[in-house]
Amino acid sequence: MKRVLGALLVLALAGCGGGHGSVNSSTLVQARVKDAVSLDPAVATDGLSLNVSIEVMRGLLKFKPGSFDVEGALAKDWHAGDGGKTWIFNLRPDLKFSDGTAVDAAAVKFNFDRWREPKNPYAGTQPFSYYISMFGGQPGIIKDVSVLSPSSVKFTLTTPFGPFLRDLAMPSFAIGSPAAIKADPQKFAQQPVGYGPYTVAEWVHDDHITLKANPGYTDAKPAYQTVVIRDIPDQATSVLELQKGSIDGLSDPRPEDAKSLAAVGALHVYQQPANNVAYLALNLERKPFGDLRVRQAMAYALDLHAIVQDLYGKGAQVADTWVPVGMDGSAAPVQAYPHDVVKAKALLAAAGFPHGFSTELYYGTAPRPYLPEPQRIAEAIQAQLKQAGINVTLSPFEWAVYLQKIKNGEHPMCLIGWTGDNGDADNFLYTLLDRDSAVKGAAQNYSFWRDPAFHALMIEGQRTVDESKRKALYERAVAIVHADVPAIPIVHTTVPVVWKTSVSGYVPNADTIIYYELMHPAETK
Repeated sequence: MKRVLGALLVLALAGCGGGHGSVNSSTLVQARVKDAVSLDPAVATDGLSLNVSIEVMRGLLKFKPGSFDVEGALAKDWHAGDGGKTWIFNLRPDLKFSDGTAVDAAAVKFNFDRWREPKNPYAGTQPFSYYISMFGGQPGIIKDVSVLSPSSVKFTLTTPFGPFLRDLAMPSFAIGSPAAIKADPQKFAQQPVGYGPYTVAEWVHDDHITLKANPGYTDAKPAYQTVVIRDIPDQATSVLELQKGSIDGLSDPRPEDAKSLAAVGALHVYQQPANNVAYLALNLERKPFGDLRVRQAMAYALDLHAIVQDLYGKGAQVADTWVPVGMDGSAAPVQAYPHDVVKAKALLAAAGFPHGFSTELYYGTAPRPYLPEPQRIAEAIQAQLKQAGINVTLSPFEWAVYLQKIKNGEHPMCLIGWTGDNGDADNFLYTLLDRDSAVKGAAQNYSFWRDPAFHALMIEGQRTVDESKRKALYERAVAIVHADVPAIPIVHTTVPVVWKTSVSGYVPNADTIIYYELMHPAETK
């Protein structure tokens, strides 16, 4: 039935021409499946939130569109000293936050102190999960941030730190207006104030976010003065909205929809690079997952090739390692565990479960780039594990609730994934698997695995600036993870996004960020 519906939609779209852009050519409308959680990028850990906040706030550095090459954003230049333990950033002159206050060194210090200091009066009650996981806790490796002049700020680190510049370019470390944060941190999370091409004009939760062009943005002026990001949980509805011409684009379509939409002349399906991993995390603090034999049995019981072939689209491949192909660590001499139910049962019997056991799988209901159809993928895992005698109860949750539950470690198992932020293996391995990320309430290591040898390699990788040495370290780390199976990587996949051909300037990014300010109406012939 789904394939027939897809064919009918293709014919309908082809017949109507798919529209010719938004009714108002200065407005861009994009649909996605779920709302943001928080627009304070220091608090958010999900792409649905960060992909909006990046258009409102920028950090010292940013990535060049289409790459992970670092360039200045608020900073015009920077240099290191003391063997990489100090960094001085010189700010661009005369920049203003959208509330009219100055973008200066004091503002940079204010933001970093807010994140670094657990007792900072403006920290609020939300954990700064990204800061904790990227910089090793609070205060972590950033020992001090000092103002040298209104336009110059100095960072003092406890040690040289290889990923430092790439980390600073991540959306999570965008600089907000101190005046806005001091006035009302809760309001700031709903309507952040920074320096970026857009401002948040309206956020109607679970319906839409409206962005308006920031008149104080001094870089390239956006052609689209208004961007409306609509939340349409039912993707069949999104496809129909494309047909009617009421939306201009759709992010994260289901694989079968992406295939159908690619045949429509008025639409273009772009593929964002495979910079992600979907995985099954096993909570080692919940029985029986503290037993290595049980974790290995889980890996052998899963038929990853069947999951990828049946439930993913173009560009998907079984994940042999935790990091995408081409990234440091991906050349480690390991392969995904082969599907072997007999071996899985033998391992379970050796662990004291000759008749298997029962457990629970948490998953979020919102489709994600690495989990386009989470319920179907969860059901496939359930069915495959049952063949080995493992009875799984599925527990779906709304996205924001789900994230909080797994951060607190309430799950026995969870189906989750990650889209890389900065092109560095540290962003996958340290963030998702290191003991520093296994802090209840702020965890991003949902297995709560705390291996000392792995941790030592993570710290050495961070303190090493020689790329060949870092590559070897991460290959050793990947081998440790593969052997100890705290979680099971499933797939790396390209991510489709659909735009009308009447929209130009879209640049596919590996971190799935959409730079609306680069987009513009296509020239008509």
